[in-house]
Amino acid sequence: MKLVLAIILISIFLYFFKGSKTGYVKTNGDWSWVTIDENNGKRIHLIEGIDQNSFTLLKNKCFALDQNQVYFNGKKIQHASPNGFVLLSDDEYGYSKDKQFVFFNNEVIINADPATFEVIQFPYSKDKNDVYCGTVPMKLSSEEVLTYKVTNEDKLMAGMISTTKLSHFLELYPEYQWIAHQGIEIQNVITGDWGTGTTFNKNFKGCKEVK
Repeated sequence: MKLVLAIILISIFLYFFKGSKTGYVKTNGDWSWVTIDENNGKRIHLIEGIDQNSFTLLKNKCFALDQNQVYFNGKKIQHASPNGFVLLSDDEYGYSKDKQFVFFNNEVIINADPATFEVIQFPYSKDKNDVYCGTVPMKLSSEEVLTYKVTNEDKLMAGMISTTKLSHFLELYPEYQWIAHQGIEIQNVITGDWGTGTTFNKNFKGCKEVK
């Protein structure tokens, strides 16, 4: 009986929402970000600060920009400029850059160098100076950067994204207090706590070394 009821409820949900668009949707000349889920149904989110006249979708449909700002999943990417903005991923993992910063989703990858940055495999990326777990520098030596390999041993969990308020992240990782003094506003820190990697002499889980 419970199985039949569950099937009926799923069927009703699909009937009402199968024709509904998600993502960036233009209605009556205005763009918004639309989501659909079982608990709330269809929800229309206003895009803060949007310039409707210059708003443009990018190749990766999670991204858009206008003459003033860049957006990921309907929210402004902090510190991103539309001038020189470049996509670095074509999937749900939102790597991008402009002339000054590198970004993951809506946040700056702290201290990353746009000129030499490359995505390895989430949650890891690197540039000439360091390896990054999400938006967090791992503070590796030059030799460790050169030899870093992603292993992602837990295939089911390795792709999980963890977004944490900066204040809470600093409580968990007090050795990263320096992040709060970078000269730019950082609201959230993104990590991949289930990702794993290795260098010639160390093993890592998330952004932490595993002894």
